[in-house]
Amino acid sequence: MSDRIAFGLSLALLFVWSLPGTVALRMALLLAALALLARRLASAGFQLGVRASALPLVLLATLTFWLLLQAVFVSADTAWALGELRGQWLPALLALTLGFLLAYRVDARHLVTAVALVFAAQAAIAVGHSLWHWFAHGQLLVQLVPLTGGKLEMSFVLNILLAILTVDVFCRASGRDALLRLPLAAVAAMVLLALAGSLLAAARNGIIGIAFLAVLALSLFVFDQRRHLGRTRTLAASMAIVAGLAVAATVNFRTDSRWQAFTETAAIAWDIDRYSAWFAPSQHPWPKLADGRNVDHSTYTRIAFVRGGLRLIAEEPLGHGYGRNAFAHALRQRHPEAQLGHAHNGWVDLGVGGGVPALALWAAFLGGLMWRGWRAFFASDNPHGLLLFFLATGYAGRMVLDSVNKDHMLQIFMFLAGLLLMLTTPRREEAGP
Repeated sequence: MSDRIAFGLSLALLFVWSLPGTVALRMALLLAALALLARRLASAGFQLGVRASALPLVLLATLTFWLLLQAVFVSADTAWALGELRGQWLPALLALTLGFLLAYRVDARHLVTAVALVFAAQAAIAVGHSLWHWFAHGQLLVQLVPLTGGKLEMSFVLNILLAILTVDVFCRASGRDALLRLPLAAVAAMVLLALAGSLLAAARNGIIGIAFLAVLALSLFVFDQRRHLGRTRTLAASMAIVAGLAVAATVNFRTDSRWQAFTETAAIAWDIDRYSAWFAPSQHPWPKLADGRNVDHSTYTRIAFVRGGLRLIAEEPLGHGYGRNAFAHALRQRHPEAQLGHAHNGWVDLGVGGGVPALALWAAFLGGLMWRGWRAFFASDNPHGLLLFFLATGYAGRMVLDSVNKDHMLQIFMFLAGLLLMLTTPRREEAGP
């Protein structure tokens, strides 16, 4: 009974995680679910999963030790860094533990199907809200997602949902058992729902994530079916994928006017000493292009943030102290008038906060997840391995475009990482619950 209650609480947590203003409720659900499953920590099956995941877990433990050590002995603001570790990093580690425990106690196909349905419910609510707004006011809600409070948060969830659905379709198309306990028609409907939600959210980086997932999945499918396709058709399919990418890139370059000024904007943004609008736009004018137009604000600030972040990392390679807004926290020590939060690049945020050691350890952790997923799928036909591979590659890529390694997005990722690590444990079935 306690396992079923913990399962229900975990699904409620998965839904609530993305809702704004629910920090206390999230923590209550997380701790309650963990308390109900805590007695399983000493069980043989759980210990098997931990031992089988030794590489990524040791890397994560080393990263945690480094962040604590750095907060005490390196950071110029120890209290702030320790507070951020308590508020940001600790809940993420607890979420990872919950994922491990839940996957140990719940049937795999039921568990992943339930996760997909929770995310699909959020997509349905967001799309339904937009349609209601259209009926009531004659206009769809675009780039506005009241459910999650922002388009980034919605696109993050939808990208994970699409990864789950992609794995299910991949498995069915390759003759393997389906990942989800759902009919194909339901899976197709969920794909359309997720795509509609993504288009309405209109998060450009989320769309890039979907394109990356599609190309990666198609490439892996050709790789997986190479023996059935034969050398000639495999080569032809690979060339078709490359040609399709080239055509899409060319069309985007010619139709999106922002690309025409990208090179000039990038050069201006890289010169952070000459132009200061990137950190204090209300006090400094936006730079102008040669034709007199203002630079594209998004392109300019994102590139300038990367340049500024790289400088901060070079100046303090051991980091300034872990924190979700470590970039702004470090920058204000040099420019008190700075008006910004994070760097819109998770790797820069982590590098500025945790330093080069944190970057290396986190990259190794993600790499360990990718390798675990790859082996589980292509060596053992475990569909959860492919999902783990997509989750880790997608998260690493999204960190280049957005600061998703913070708050509830970090917790959701760690929860799913723990869940999938357990589900890809060799001989998990033999250990029993």
